[in-house]
Amino acid sequence: MKLKVGILGATGAAGIEFVRALYNHPWFEIEELYASDKNQGKTLEEACKLDLSGLPQNVKNKSLGSLEIVNHDLDLFCSALPSELAKTIEEKCAKYTPVISTTSAFRYESDVPIMITEVNSKHYKLLQRQKQRGWKGWIAPGPNCTTVGLVMALHPIYKEFGIERVIMSSYQSVSGGGASLIQKWREQRFGALPEISEVEKPLINPALMVADNVLGHIHLEEQKVKKETLKILGNYYSGKKILEDAEFSIDCSCVRVPTYKGHFETVIVQTMKNCSADNLKGLYAMFDDCCRSSFGHLPSSPKETLVVLDRSPEPYYDVNLYGGMATVIGRIEKSNAFSNGLKFQVLSNNTVKGAAKGMIQVAEYLHSIGFLMPK
Repeated sequence: MKLKVGILGATGAAGIEFVRALYNHPWFEIEELYASDKNQGKTLEEACKLDLSGLPQNVKNKSLGSLEIVNHDLDLFCSALPSELAKTIEEKCAKYTPVISTTSAFRYESDVPIMITEVNSKHYKLLQRQKQRGWKGWIAPGPNCTTVGLVMALHPIYKEFGIERVIMSSYQSVSGGGASLIQKWREQRFGALPEISEVEKPLINPALMVADNVLGHIHLEEQKVKKETLKILGNYYSGKKILEDAEFSIDCSCVRVPTYKGHFETVIVQTMKNCSADNLKGLYAMFDDCCRSSFGHLPSSPKETLVVLDRSPEPYYDVNLYGGMATVIGRIEKSNAFSNGLKFQVLSNNTVKGAAKGMIQVAEYLHSIGFLMPK
């Protein structure tokens, strides 16, 4: 019997990716779609301005329900709501039903793990603490999409060689900014732009000028990446039912670039024990084998979790490797910036592994171990 799933915020960028990830899924089926009140009663096709190609007409014709009246008989909710709205709606749903989420609303609370299947699947045990809230369900959020590629690359290093410090710079695609930024980028990229005088330029909201531009600041992004990385790589202590953050120094700079999909990162790591570039390549190969053995049975798991290249990863060519679920790492070299220094580049698909399908993979894992079951 397939689990019945409702998608919260189905018309947004992450919501549509939940729809894609769940369409024809062998374990889950889409039962309900929910959106804002202004779209209640409309079909998905009528309400959504994003690309729906590849979805069948019966899915496009599904009507949208109100977020205020959700079906508590469902087995799972997938939330892609704005964070400020998610705080209320996800809690209301979790009183009766498990929730997986792409939002930041509950990420930083002490009884909430930030889940990546291949990295910290055992942190799911922390979800049991949420019963103290009086909930029958629970909330399991994934990380910020920028965090995903970084943590996938750091996890094997941290476990095998230890980490003293990390410095990361990210170059993030416009799709990471959600539906409104995607639409604005398309208008600017493929439509004629009006001439702008030197006097007018300072008056323009820079967040709206995304085509042929680099935006040097993304609100709260750097804080999220630093906090989430340490939490995800932390240790869960079953006896105390607590999660303690990893202990290393981390700093980052996050910028928006006019690429449609894929978050690209340059990373410098100082390890505790010496690790050569060849050591790291071998470590990544072993980690990939381990992922295949432990999680290869999950429907959303890729054939290769880590793809190591001898060149720089490129979003145009590499972002959709293995359906967008692989993390691509290239240019692994020694760094002279630190003793025991390494540097490399990382590419991850921010809308697939970094968002909805990555969280569907988490739900698959929880289902496979009997923690997420039909009601």
